[in-house]
Amino acid sequence: MAHINVALMVVTHGIRIAAAVLLSSLIAASPAAAQRAERPHQQKTYTFDLIPGITTNPFYVTLFRGAKDEARVLGVKLVSLGAPDAFSASAQTPYVDLAIAQHPDAILIAPTDETAMVAPLRRAVRAGIPVITVDTSISAPFALTHIGSRNVQGGALAARALVQAIHGRGAVLSISVRPGISTTDRRERGFVRELGRYRNTRYLGTFYDDDVVSRAVHITIKQLARHSTVAGIFALNALSGVGAIGGVTAAHKARQVRLVEFGAEPLQVYTLRQGIVDALIAEDPLAMGNLGIRLAYRWATGHRTGITKDYFTREIVLTRANVDNPRFKRFLYAGH
Repeated sequence: MAHINVALMVVTHGIRIAAAVLLSSLIAASPAAAQRAERPHQQKTYTFDLIPGITTNPFYVTLFRGAKDEARVLGVKLVSLGAPDAFSASAQTPYVDLAIAQHPDAILIAPTDETAMVAPLRRAVRAGIPVITVDTSISAPFALTHIGSRNVQGGALAARALVQAIHGRGAVLSISVRPGISTTDRRERGFVRELGRYRNTRYLGTFYDDDVVSRAVHITIKQLARHSTVAGIFALNALSGVGAIGGVTAAHKARQVRLVEFGAEPLQVYTLRQGIVDALIAEDPLAMGNLGIRLAYRWATGHRTGITKDYFTREIVLTRANVDNPRFKRFLYAGH
């Protein structure tokens, strides 16, 4: 029990950091884009609603910051809506309905389920509101465009980093949220495909925590007890990573079982610097938010030629060797 308490202390620390990140993001103004052209002349002030997966999550706080910077340059009004602590369709749908009632000029959204969010977003489109998906996507093709990472490629990057960390040998497992989320499903696909290239590794499967850290802790403890050959764990999102760290700590296997995680939240970066995590696959939410507003503005102002169905932002592998390189600072999520 004492070991589990240690794990939960790690979890509590992560939650406190997330709360502090949110507060600081609300207080501090994002820096203006210094090299941008002056705001175009416009007769109307456009309004765009941004609905992230979770408003308090450092990834989405950073995405909002990128959107806010571009909105300021273009002179548009940006409204943030969304659940503060639940990544689910049931939590997100009321905010979509609220946005429809307010009828903004565009909705930018990170759908929490690629199937369950189709009907609510279809209602928005039928109401004459263009929808842009950012980060996550939906299974139907009616969104104006999608902006996100190449998550299959990101999963492959994670597999290569983990194989290197375990020296090419041993059992490996993944911890994810749940099936039906476009980003994590694709990361898993890329990870499994790439891992299959290494003959001395054995894949134990993906285990789901429903975005609950304590469940990820117990999954990790249980699998480490069941399989003595576990050499590495891939956490497909930040909360799964916090749970994996807590689990290996409780099992007295921190720094023995190698960890690779998706994301670059403050706690993740801290554990990377401490050598508890071997690598992070970091995305560029600033670019997602920035580009989302720019494309929404182009559409709203009638400059629609050339807008394509998909835009992809960069992913990089962060390690202790490069995490403090100034070139990669933009890939560290809010709080740094």
